[in-house]
Amino acid sequence: VLGDRWANICRWTEDRWVLLQDILLKWQRFTEEQCLFSAWLSEKEDAVNKIHTTGFKDQNEMLSSLQKLAVLKADLEKKKKTMDKLSSLNQDLLATLKNKSVTQKMEAWLENFAQRWDNLVQKLEKSSSQISQAVTTTQPSLTQTTVMETVTMVTTREQILVKHAQEELPPPPPQKKRQIIVDSEIRKRLDVDITELHSWITRSEAVLLSPEFAIYRKEGSFSDLKEKVNAIEREKAEKFRKLQDASRSAQALVEQMVNEGVNADSIKQASEQLNSRWIEFCQLLSERLNWLEYQNSIITFYNQLQQLEQMTTTAENWLKTQPTITSEPTAIKSQLKMCKDEVNRLSALQPQIERLKIQSIALKEKRQGPMFLDADFVAFTNHFNQVFADVQAREKELQTIFDTLPPMRYQETMSAIRTWIKQSESKLSIPQLSVTEYEIMEQRLAELQALQSSLQEQQSGLNYLSTTVKEMSKKAPSEISQKYQSEFDDIEGRWKKLSSQLVEHCQKLEEQINKLRKIQNHIKTLKKWMAEVDVFLKEEWPALGDSEILKKQLKQCRLLVNDIQTIQPSLNSVNEGGQKIKNEAEPGFASRLETELRELNTQWDHMCRQVCARKEALKGGLDKTISLQKDLSEMHEWMTQAEEEYLERDFEYKTPDELQTAVEEMQRAKEEAQQKETKVKLLTETVNSVIAQAPPVAQEALKKELDTLTTNYQWLCTRLNGKCKTLEEVWACWHELLSYLEKANKWLNEVEFKLKTTENVPGGAEEISEVLDSLENLMQHSEDNPNQIRILAQTLTDGGVMDELINEELETFNSRWRELHEEAVRRQKLLEQSIQSAQEIEKSLHLIQESLASIDKQLSAYIADKVDAAQMPQEAQKIQSDLTSHEISLEEMKKHNQGKDAAQRVLSQIDVAQKKLQDVSMKFRLFQKPANFEQRLQESKMILDEVKMHLPALETKSVEQEVVQSQLNHCVNLYKSLSEVKSEVEMVIKTGRQIVQKKQTENPKELDERVTALKLHYNELGAKVTERKQQLEKCLKLSRKMRKEMNVLTEWLAATDMELTKRSAVEGMPSNLDSEVAWGKATQKEIEKQKVHLKSVTELGEALKMVLGKKETLVEDKLSLLTSNWIAVTSRAEEWLNLLLEYQKHMESFDQNVDHITKWITQADILLDESEKKKPQQKEDILKRLKAEMNDMRPKVDSTRDQAANLMANRGNHCRKVIEPQISELNHRFAAISHRIKTGKASIPLKELEQFNSDVQKLLEPLEAEIQQGVNLKEEDFNKDMSEDNEGTVKELLQRGDNLQQRITDERKREEIKIKQQLLQTKHNALKDLRSQRRKKALEISHQWYQYKRQADDLLKCLDDIEKKLASLPEPRDERKIKEIDRELQKKKEELNAVRRQAEGLSEDGAAMAVEPTQIQLSKRWREIESKFAQFRRLNFAQIHTVREETMMAMTEDMPLEVSYVPSTYLIEIAHASQALSEVEQLLNAPDLCAKDFEDLFKQEESLKNIKESLQQISGWIDIIHNKKTAALQSATPIERVKLQEALSQLDFQWEKINKMYKDRQG
Repeated sequence: VLGDRWANICRWTEDRWVLLQDILLKWQRFTEEQCLFSAWLSEKEDAVNKIHTTGFKDQNEMLSSLQKLAVLKADLEKKKKTMDKLSSLNQDLLATLKNKSVTQKMEAWLENFAQRWDNLVQKLEKSSSQISQAVTTTQPSLTQTTVMETVTMVTTREQILVKHAQEELPPPPPQKKRQIIVDSEIRKRLDVDITELHSWITRSEAVLLSPEFAIYRKEGSFSDLKEKVNAIEREKAEKFRKLQDASRSAQALVEQMVNEGVNADSIKQASEQLNSRWIEFCQLLSERLNWLEYQNSIITFYNQLQQLEQMTTTAENWLKTQPTITSEPTAIKSQLKMCKDEVNRLSALQPQIERLKIQSIALKEKRQGPMFLDADFVAFTNHFNQVFADVQAREKELQTIFDTLPPMRYQETMSAIRTWIKQSESKLSIPQLSVTEYEIMEQRLAELQALQSSLQEQQSGLNYLSTTVKEMSKKAPSEISQKYQSEFDDIEGRWKKLSSQLVEHCQKLEEQINKLRKIQNHIKTLKKWMAEVDVFLKEEWPALGDSEILKKQLKQCRLLVNDIQTIQPSLNSVNEGGQKIKNEAEPGFASRLETELRELNTQWDHMCRQVCARKEALKGGLDKTISLQKDLSEMHEWMTQAEEEYLERDFEYKTPDELQTAVEEMQRAKEEAQQKETKVKLLTETVNSVIAQAPPVAQEALKKELDTLTTNYQWLCTRLNGKCKTLEEVWACWHELLSYLEKANKWLNEVEFKLKTTENVPGGAEEISEVLDSLENLMQHSEDNPNQIRILAQTLTDGGVMDELINEELETFNSRWRELHEEAVRRQKLLEQSIQSAQEIEKSLHLIQESLASIDKQLSAYIADKVDAAQMPQEAQKIQSDLTSHEISLEEMKKHNQGKDAAQRVLSQIDVAQKKLQDVSMKFRLFQKPANFEQRLQESKMILDEVKMHLPALETKSVEQEVVQSQLNHCVNLYKSLSEVKSEVEMVIKTGRQIVQKKQTENPKELDERVTALKLHYNELGAKVTERKQQLEKCLKLSRKMRKEMNVLTEWLAATDMELTKRSAVEGMPSNLDSEVAWGKATQKEIEKQKVHLKSVTELGEALKMVLGKKETLVEDKLSLLTSNWIAVTSRAEEWLNLLLEYQKHMESFDQNVDHITKWITQADILLDESEKKKPQQKEDILKRLKAEMNDMRPKVDSTRDQAANLMANRGNHCRKVIEPQISELNHRFAAISHRIKTGKASIPLKELEQFNSDVQKLLEPLEAEIQQGVNLKEEDFNKDMSEDNEGTVKELLQRGDNLQQRITDERKREEIKIKQQLLQTKHNALKDLRSQRRKKALEISHQWYQYKRQADDLLKCLDDIEKKLASLPEPRDERKIKEIDRELQKKKEELNAVRRQAEGLSEDGAAMAVEPTQIQLSKRWREIESKFAQFRRLNFAQIHTVREETMMAMTEDMPLEVSYVPSTYLIEIAHASQALSEVEQLLNAPDLCAKDFEDLFKQEESLKNIKESLQQISGWIDIIHNKKTAALQSATPIERVKLQEALSQLDFQWEKINKMYKDRQG
């Protein structure tokens, strides 16, 4: 019920929308016409008012007024239709609206227009009469006559123009022309001549348009047709003379009538028509003469072609009779000679074939010949080339075999090479590659090299064998050449193997010899080198302390170690090479080699250990000697350096840093000398220990060097101590001088500070006097201790210590004292002047304070009266300038006094004035603040509060699409309200920020908080509304999707449930069990597919629950209801399928039993038939065996009968109809075979009878199919000669039937055979009549057919070319080429329509099935090209949609109706409609229509309009399909009828689904 109500609401909404659209269009049209007509009336009224009706100065002015009046009258005549149109539009609009107020309003408009129209007409009449009266009173009669004629002429001309504009006819001839009577005799004679010529042309065209001219033929006589055409050609000259006479008569008659003013168009038209028809007739006659000549050339061509075909066939037959090729040379030679003769004979035919080819090309170039011309010539050429190639191939094969006998030398060479290879292989089989003594190995190598030389000598024989075999393989057949090739391959393989073994053995022996020689040489070299090293190691070692000798011996020892490391790889190489040779050597030689290598390695290891020990001893002694010498040397160097650095250098101290550095360095030197004392003691002990170990020669030198070191060290320590004490005393004197200078500079700093503090004089006179007194008191004190400073400085400078620095310090101190004294005197004078300037500053401050008090009073009054600066701009500007000048003055005063360290009292006065200035400036900023700001702020807050009040209404209450849509609309309205108030809020916030920034309020912080709160409030509301909008959109999207999926699933469940109820309501089992089982399985598959929808609904429900949150129960109820329906329907479908499968299983079991019994009966019949030809004893044995088998089979038969009875009793009438004939036939046959087994008498030849029935049925099926075709022509009917191809088969079957009737004794069987014979004869006779009729019909329309076929093929070829052009378009796209292709497509569209019209004509003539495949192919190719080209046009959705609709309508309108009655075409048309519906479904599922973007509603509306137009066009298409349904089903076979019904059901279901989706999208 809810669905019906919803459908009614959707239907009412759609009807209402259509009605409103219609009213809108009509109202717009009426409004446009009304405005235009009103403007036109106003324009004409102004024009009438501007026309002068009295007081004309001259005649021209009067004529001008008359002409204007005439033009206005003509315009009124033209506009009468507009008035009528307005009335009509008004009536249509009022009939649609049915609104009284609107009706009264529109009638008032029309009455107003009518009244204005009448007033305009009256004004025109009045103006005309006034002009006439003025003329009567002021002009003479002649002028009056002239004026009236002018008025009449102008009025008449305008009336003529109006009539011409209204009726679109030429102006009438002048009324005062003289009528002339034309000579009737000339006219009659002319009519007779024209009629006679037309009659002759018609008769001649009947002959020339004979159907015989439609088809070119390969043979036959055309003498009668040629005679008729020649007779027309002979009569043509006489008729041409008569045509010329008639043309001259017509020309003279036309000239006479024109001169006399009579209309001669009819005569002129008749003459031109006759001449045009004569030209067309002459062209047709010329074409027919050319056609006859061309047909004669075709017959001549085919006569020659037939002769050549006969000769080719003769050669082919000779080739087939030739015997197989043998290996006998005489037979091969004889066959080769005959084959060469046949090749020569066929070669002689090639010039004739070339001439015939040239003739064929000439025929094709002359005009477009028949299709069979090329086909027949190509077929003959292929046949001839094939035969000629086969004969040449046989000749070549025979010649090859003849030339492929091998010579005698080949066998001799082959034998010699085989013997040599065998001998060489036996030699190589003896092992000769093991390592042994050097001389034995060289002997073996010489023997192998001699064998290699022998191999090279035998190479020429092998080359000869190879050349001979290659020549034989080129000439001989594959079997012969393969035999010799395999023989040669065997020899060649052994040869290559032997050659590779020889090379390998020689190389291996040479390598082993070289390795052995190399290892022996290495062993000798190593032994010699180790002997030399042993001599070096036995030399005496030097004593400790002689570093030079130690260094030399250590160097030699290191070189020896390097040599050992260098030679070690050679030893390793010798060991590795010896090991390899030992593995490959003979046992005796291997043991000797192993012993020699072991002794060599032992000697090498002993030598390496000795060298390492010698190297370590030498290195230790040398290191100890060098370390002692180094320590002594370092100590001598330090003492020399210390003496040069601290004692021998003359120091001059110019700066305190240098003096301090010298003191510190001397102290460090003293400490360092004390630290070196320990090292000297350690060196003494070390030297004494070395002296004890050193030889006597080295002891004296070491002792002397140690004594010198200790003496120098003691003397250096004494000198360092004395110099260090002197420098410390000088440093103390310098520090005392600095302390006195510091005290004196401190006093100077006080004086300088006092001078600096008095730079900026205080504002008051008292402060300045106090500063002056303190300065004078400070200058009265004398300097402190100057004499002590001079004494200390003199002492240091006399000693040459920092004399320049001390003098510079004294000079600086004295100059600074003088400068400060002079500056103090100047400062006293300045302080006296400052007293006077302080008095002037106090006066200026007083004036500024008075001005600020006046401005403050004025601003307070303005603020109290709520007057802002915008209302009094000049006063505000004046106050602004005064405040600015006061601020600048105060800043300058403050800056001036601060720079001079002004007195606190003056600065406090300036601060008071500045504070007053700030207060006044604050009031001025309040004065500048907009007066209405608070009101705007409150209004914005109220609007936002109102939006906040509506937010609770957006909470989700239901998941129904309408409720969610309503909430979403409400949310969108709130969103729009926020968008509308956004600019005002932003302006208020911006103004508030400016007020706060400029401090135009008493409490900026509070105002800033209010503005910030407004901004946060707006942002919070915007976020909530946006979030809720997104949530509602998501909820609406999910609910729509879920509703759509649930509707689809619910509809499918309802349809499936209905279908299940319908199918299961049948009594018993269904008639078509396979289709029912297939439907059940398909339903199970569909259930699996629909599980996806169920899963999608569940997922959508879960997603919707997540969106709804706590209100998820709104979704759960719907999901549970859908789930329960799903379980109910699917369980019913499964139970129904199980029931069907069980029934099918029982039926299959029954069929198996029947087949088993039938098979046994058939075998028994065969055995009985065979037993008739055997001896009585054998026959008796067969009968006994069959009786035993029959007794075993009888329980099986009884069980099958019981099973059949059970099925017939429980499974319904259809099951009975199926099983009852089978069980009856089984009972009959079993009874017959039982009777035959029991009696032993012959029965019906069952196998032969079944074969006969099968053959008859096989022949009846194609006959019946061709009879079903009726007289409808197919393409094959035009391309082949419909001969009686099954005549012999029918006669043979009829004879077999007669024979069976004579042999069969059963009367019922004979009657069945007789009935089948009669049925076969009847069908065959009916088919012969239909073929005769089709042959006749094909002959009648063959010309149109071939023309249609040729044009269709050309169009397909052109479409292929266009597709290639599209594919080859470059990137970027060339617009010029695209336009050219577009123009070419438009031209081809006209050709396509022409071809379709021809197909329609052929369909009407009975060739619908013939044109159907080509039309389907053309339509398919055209759609493909259109769809590909649509991409290059870059159209929008509406344009592409229009292209598809135009193509669809062109297919629907241009395709002949009769073609669509053909079942296959009708199915394709249904498929195209289904495809169009699928495209509309894709558009309905587009994102634009899924309510995702509510900001682009206009785009959604446009999309829905386009979809509606498409549905309207598809609706008409579907109506056409349903109209053709009856005719298509009548002409369809049973299988095709089922397919058609299923396709129509699917189309209807899809149509209803699309309409429902469209209504949902509209809602």
